[in-house]
Amino acid sequence: MPLFAKGIKPARLQDKAFSQTILDALEKAGKTIKDEDYGAITKTWKHKPKIEVVVDLAGPGPTLLVGTDDEIYGYVDEGTRAHVIVPRRAKVLKFKSGYVAKTAPGVIGSTSGGPTGGDVYSAGVIHPGTKAREFEKTIKEKRESWFKKQMEAAMREAAKKSGYGG
Repeated sequence: MPLFAKGIKPARLQDKAFSQTILDALEKAGKTIKDEDYGAITKTWKHKPKIEVVVDLAGPGPTLLVGTDDEIYGYVDEGTRAHVIVPRRAKVLKFKSGYVAKTAPGVIGSTSGGPTGGDVYSAGVIHPGTKAREFEKTIKEKRESWFKKQMEAAMREAAKKSGYGG
């Protein structure tokens, strides 16, 4: 009695559907981080740094970058050393005698704050520096497992949309 075997071959995955689903999930995650985390950090700032979201499917895996190259944001995030401040367009500096920080190290958010007290005039000052707020590190710690879950869900959805997994 002859025995016949027929190979079972799965349908080809729909690469475009898979890629688009992953890309959409990356963009959604980036928008969430930009709006919720960076938005909370800079909410009370007069200077609004431009926060950018970059997504990429090339390379070893999906990539999401959210951040800024804004100089002032960098000073607050990374901190500054003590430094001398002298007047540039006047004979003396004018500033308030106190200051309440709007942000704190390790905190994603900002409060009202800024200069307080009476006016002070000086030919120059030694600024004590600014303690690093470490926003980038704090956001990474907050979002790492959340992002992993978002990508796992997106891959399951992408697999279904591309013809795998019913």
